[in-house]
Amino acid sequence: MKTPISRPTLQAVFVAVAVSFGSFTSLSAMAATATGASPFAVVSEAGPDGTMPNAYTCDGAGATPALAWSNPPAGTQEFALLMSTVPPDGVTKYNWVLYAIPGATRQLSKDSHNVGTLGAGSNGPTAAYQPPCSKGPGQKSYTFTVYALSAAPVLPQGAPVSGPQLLSAMRSITLGTASLSLHHTRSNENANRNPPPQPSKAVTSGAAATVGMTLVAATTQAQNEACVRVANSLKASTTGVATVECDSNYAYVSSNGLPTHTMMDGIVASNLQVPIAQSFFGANAWKIPLKPAIAATTTTANDGPIGVAINGVPIFNPCKQGGCQNGDTKALGELDVCNGHAGRADDYHYHAAPTCLMAGKPAGYWDTHPLGWALDGFAIFGYNDADGRVASRDGVCGGNTSAVANAPSGYSYHVTDASPYVLSCFRGTPSPDLAGQGAKFSPIRQPPVRPFGVSAMTLTTDAADGYQVLQFQSDRPFTSTATGSDSYANSAGSYHIRYQTVTGPELATLLAQREHAGKSQCWNFQFTTSAGLTTQPAVSYCR
Repeated sequence: MKTPISRPTLQAVFVAVAVSFGSFTSLSAMAATATGASPFAVVSEAGPDGTMPNAYTCDGAGATPALAWSNPPAGTQEFALLMSTVPPDGVTKYNWVLYAIPGATRQLSKDSHNVGTLGAGSNGPTAAYQPPCSKGPGQKSYTFTVYALSAAPVLPQGAPVSGPQLLSAMRSITLGTASLSLHHTRSNENANRNPPPQPSKAVTSGAAATVGMTLVAATTQAQNEACVRVANSLKASTTGVATVECDSNYAYVSSNGLPTHTMMDGIVASNLQVPIAQSFFGANAWKIPLKPAIAATTTTANDGPIGVAINGVPIFNPCKQGGCQNGDTKALGELDVCNGHAGRADDYHYHAAPTCLMAGKPAGYWDTHPLGWALDGFAIFGYNDADGRVASRDGVCGGNTSAVANAPSGYSYHVTDASPYVLSCFRGTPSPDLAGQGAKFSPIRQPPVRPFGVSAMTLTTDAADGYQVLQFQSDRPFTSTATGSDSYANSAGSYHIRYQTVTGPELATLLAQREHAGKSQCWNFQFTTSAGLTTQPAVSYCR
C-alpha cells in the first residue's frame, strides 16, 4: 500500500556501527540485519556514536556520508534521498537532494558520485551536496531519509530540483521511508568564520578505497597549511563545485567537470562533441602536489591537461589533441566565449584564461587568489602580479618567482591573452596525472565529425523535456557518424544535437544489456534539424 506524504515524519533510526572507513561491505551487512520494528532501515558508519564528524561539514572536506539501507517495500522501482535539518526559524532546510537512485541500489559510498540525480539544497541553486555550515554554535540535528518509490517522480525541468519540489512529486508514489539522524556541534570559532576554511586533517577518501591506500593526516604544519590553501581557493568559485581531500603528498580535487556558466556559445569551428558530466572522483580526482619545488629540469606541456580550475574544470594547454603541431584551439575558433569547449570524451575543459569563472569576482581578486592549480602544485593566478601590475613572464615556463599570498612560494603562473595562455612548461615536477591523464577520460562515442566551420553555436536546455540542446549553423554540407562505422549526409542548414542523462528503469534496462556490462551511466542522443526533422537515428551511449 502506498503511503502518501505531505511532509514526512522523520523518525530517527540510528544504528551504531563501529566499522572503519573502507569497510563498506560491513556496513551493508549491518543494514541487512538492522531491521528492528521497521523492516525498511538505513544505517551509516559516518557517526557510530550518533555524531557527524567535521569531514561531512563545511569545516571539513564536505564529503557525503556513507549510507546503506535494507528491506525496502515490495514494488520499489527507485529511491530518493533527502538530508534535512530544522533551524531555529522552524523552516526545514535541505543539504542533500538526490533522486533517480536505481531500485537495485542498497548503498551509497562515502563521497558518493554518479549514482542518481542531484537536486539543489536550500543554500543555493547549484545541484550538489551542500555540507552543513550553521551560522551559530551548538548542536544541530541532520536527518537522512531514504524514500522507496513505486515509480519515477514527475519533476519540473530546466533547473535543479529542490527539496520541496521532490517531496511534492513523491507524495503519491512513496511506498515507505527509512530515516536516521546525526548530530553535529559546531564550535564558536568555526561558526564565526564565513566561509570557514577547510581543516588540515585529511580523511579516508573514495580514492583510497579504490586504489587501496590510506589517506593520513598531514604530518607537518607546512603540509597542513598547503591543504587549507587549496581548500580555501575552491570556495571562491561561483561557477561550479569542487571538493578536496589531502594526504601528506597531494591535494585530491574532485568534481564532475562541469561549470555552471555558459558553455559552447560562440564556437566557430567544432567537432560536435557535447559537454557531459565526468567522474573526477576517487582515483580520478586531480592530484595537486602539496610541496611544489622548482625542478632541475622543466617538463613539456604540449598535449592534454595542465591543471584544474577552482570550479573543478580541467585546464588544458592551448594545443589540439596530438600536440601543438596540429594547431592552437583558440586561434582556430574552437573555444567558446569562456575559453572552453567539449573534447573527444565529451568533457568540458578550458584551453585559455577561464574568463567566465573569473567574472565571478572583481578582476583584482585574481591577482592574489588562485583561479586554478597546475599539476606541479604551483598556483595559477589572473593577469596581474600581487601589486596589480601586468604579471612579468620569464623565458622559462612563462611564470615568475614573485611572492603571492595564498600560494606556495617559489613560482606562480599567470594567465595571458597570448599563447600559450597559461604556461609553456612545468617549472616544478608534475603529479602522476600528467602521464596518466588518459585514464581520467572515458569517451562514450566516436567523434561525429572532424572539426569544421560552424556559426551561431549555443547550448541550452529544452524546458519541455529537459534535454540539453547544442544548436549550430553550417553553411556547407557535412557527413556525421554515430558509431564510427556508419555515416549520414547533412546538407547546409541549422541543426540540433539533443542529449539527456538516462535515469530510473530506462537506465536499468540499458545497463542490463550485454554491450553495457560494467557500465553505470547512459545518455540518450537525438539528432534533428532546427525544424525538428530527424537527421540520423537516436542512440543511447553508456560508460
